[in-house]
Amino acid sequence: MYNVPRKILRILDGTPAVYGQHTRGQSVVELALVTPLLIILLMGLAEIGWFANNYMILLETTRVGARYGAIQTGDTSPLAWPAEGSLIPGLLTSATDQANSLKFRNCANLTALPETRRFYNTLVCRMFDAMSPLPYDGGVPVDADPLNLSNGVDDIIVSAFALQTINPQDSNIPAAMRSTIDLISGYPTDQQQVIVIGRYPTNANECTTETGAERDPFNYISYTGAGYTAGTRNYVVPSGADVEENRLYYEYPGDDSGTERQRGFAFSGQHVIGSTRGLATNLQCYGSEWNIDRIERLMNVTGFTFLNNAAVNKAQRAALPSEGLVLVEMFWQHNLLLRNPVFNPVFNILNDPSNPNNGGTIISVWAAFPLPTVEARIKYAVEN
Repeated sequence: MYNVPRKILRILDGTPAVYGQHTRGQSVVELALVTPLLIILLMGLAEIGWFANNYMILLETTRVGARYGAIQTGDTSPLAWPAEGSLIPGLLTSATDQANSLKFRNCANLTALPETRRFYNTLVCRMFDAMSPLPYDGGVPVDADPLNLSNGVDDIIVSAFALQTINPQDSNIPAAMRSTIDLISGYPTDQQQVIVIGRYPTNANECTTETGAERDPFNYISYTGAGYTAGTRNYVVPSGADVEENRLYYEYPGDDSGTERQRGFAFSGQHVIGSTRGLATNLQCYGSEWNIDRIERLMNVTGFTFLNNAAVNKAQRAALPSEGLVLVEMFWQHNLLLRNPVFNPVFNILNDPSNPNNGGTIISVWAAFPLPTVEARIKYAVEN
């Protein structure tokens, strides 16, 4: 038995045929020095693979939710969503309001209480099936036997947008009116633009406490001049024309003048919007990181030129359609697989300092799909 390890050592040491003509232990020392590095590299590959695997699962989860939301109509469309289910319980003071809000955040209720089966919660609950086996620790019931775990991070936010394409140079819109439409800042005013004219749910679609707060998503024009009648939805019609058939432009109902601290339907209400994290707790907003400007720049592909020819580029952009859009965002706490302290400094690069879990890594993903049920259908030109 003693000869076996000796033979192994000779092989490792590169022992020549004639025993004794070699330097003993050299390869063993080299192996001892290299092995820890190899182990660290292998563990690093495992951690990177774990992170990439989780990221891809969560990205596909948001796509599943957005695709599923795109086909919802009738009672399960955003337009039929009950306002009582919009706000997160943490922003409600009434016990009754909190109970009503939580009712729409328990996936088991989709079967037990069919009246709660609506757009946002149906979409989110479908996502939980897609993200298995990854856990969701949002502190709200996900199934009939919830653990109600909360890590202060996990959240899913869903928003629906009505997007209207507008030609700022449309001769049918008087110049005085054009100047009051909230167009994209810095975008050529002679090109067609896709403007957000509505965001759902209507009672949870803006953050009015952040510095430089955005406009109400439904209130995108401020014209009060000739032809405007107080109490209308900001529309103007030619003299003697039929109001319903020939209004130049108007706004969807949904705007409000109250304070709002939530953008989008937040299932758990754990994600604080980044721009408000430095504010006092009672001023912080929750939900979507996507404001109106970001959505409009996405839909208008402002950083992309169709063709170098300006005239052709303008003509191509004129084909941008009015449409509806569903946006699904997800924030998820990522933990190391092997929990080796060697990798903590590496993964600290990805850390979010606002993470309540000692600055842990947060995976943030999103997906968007067309949503026909909220597609903008406003007439912007008088028919001859």
